[in-house]
Amino acid sequence: MLLIIGIDPDLTASGVAVITPDKRIVEMQRVKFSQLVDYMQLQAIKADGQILIKMEDPNMIAPTFPRALPKAMNRQAVNNRISQNVGQVKAVATLILEVLKAAGYSVTPCRPLVGGYKTRCKKDAAYFNQLTGWDKRSNEDCRDAALIALFGG
Repeated sequence: MLLIIGIDPDLTASGVAVITPDKRIVEMQRVKFSQLVDYMQLQAIKADGQILIKMEDPNMIAPTFPRALPKAMNRQAVNNRISQNVGQVKAVATLILEVLKAAGYSVTPCRPLVGGYKTRCKKDAAYFNQLTGWDKRSNEDCRDAALIALFGG
C-alpha cells in the first residue's frame, strides 16, 4: 500500500506525517536529522517500498525582509533572528533533500503552504483535528508535515 510522507524541516527535529492515499493520517512525530533515513526505511518496509515523500522546501520562497514589529523593543534584532532561523531551516531542507536522494528516495519539494486553513491549523490543533480527522495530540511541525502530505505538490 502506498504511503505519503510529509516532512516539515526543522533544525533540531523535523515534523513528519504518514498519510494513506485515502487521506487518513497514520502517524505524526518529530524525527531528528540523524534518524530520518532509518525512519524512511521503516516506512518503506511497511509500504512494500511504495512511498511518496513530499517535503516543504523553504528554498522555494523569497528571502525574508524587515517586518513591521510595533511591539518589539529592538525591531532589528527581531528581524535578524527571524532571518537567521529561516536560513537554518533552508539549510536543513537542502541537506534532507540531499541525504534522502543519496539513500535512493525520490522527494518532491513543495512550496510552503500559506494562508487560510494552513495558518489556522498551525496554531489550532482542534481545528486541524476537525479538518483531518486526527484525534491525537500534535505539534505545529507535525501538523505542517501532514498538510504538506495532504495538500502539497
